[in-house]
Amino acid sequence: MAEFDPWADYYDIIHRGLPGEAEYYVEESLRQGGETLELGCGTGRVCIPMAMSGVRVTGLDISAGMLAVCRRKVRLLKRLKGSLTLIQGDMSRFDLGRRFQFIAMPYRAFMHLLTPETQSDCLACVRRHLNPRGRFVLNLWAARPSAIVTARAANVNERLRRAGRYAAPWGESTLLHSHAARYDEFRQLILERHVIREVDSAGKTLRRDELSLTRAWLTPREMAHLVLRSGFEIEGLWGDFEGTPLDADSNEMIWVLRPR
Repeated sequence: MAEFDPWADYYDIIHRGLPGEAEYYVEESLRQGGETLELGCGTGRVCIPMAMSGVRVTGLDISAGMLAVCRRKVRLLKRLKGSLTLIQGDMSRFDLGRRFQFIAMPYRAFMHLLTPETQSDCLACVRRHLNPRGRFVLNLWAARPSAIVTARAANVNERLRRAGRYAAPWGESTLLHSHAARYDEFRQLILERHVIREVDSAGKTLRRDELSLTRAWLTPREMAHLVLRSGFEIEGLWGDFEGTPLDADSNEMIWVLRPR
């Protein structure tokens, strides 16, 4: 079972993406004009709007549960202006037998590659699947030592803290989300623990799920070394999806890459 399978029921409720993110990828897929591949497509928050806009999209994700949610959404739409093909696979080891004009990896999906080996393997796969004049765009959290220190201090003893309260879309109940994290500085990993309780109007617990999430962080310098070593050239490097240049205060890194 993939780590994200238990998240399938909750993912769209809790993880809503970054400001301007989906719009950016839709516009870029239309601008590139060829077939698009999204890596880590999940429940379809980005790949479905791309397909609705007329793009021929292939979405790859390791989680069967997340892909099942994506397929249900597509069935509700009944018709897409473009097309969407969904494939279950590992984004560090895939061979689709063709190339794409645009490859997207939204919402920090690269951070789910937890070792230098899988990160390099993923970039090698992207390089093989990208047209010579194609474009690859991905984003990551812009990790800074000061931010790691602050995050660690906020999770003293890994205590669960309230992270959100949401109306359950399937009924009149409420979802209470709590979160704790541990920062493994040696391996550069964030090991997250999430508890989601569904409660009724009287506060009675109807369901309780405990979920995990593990991500790796890279600094801008580490990422630059990795992409250059993997055969890409950096066409753009932004701090948000409005094209603001990356600087010391940026929280996001948006990498725009082409084959070198």
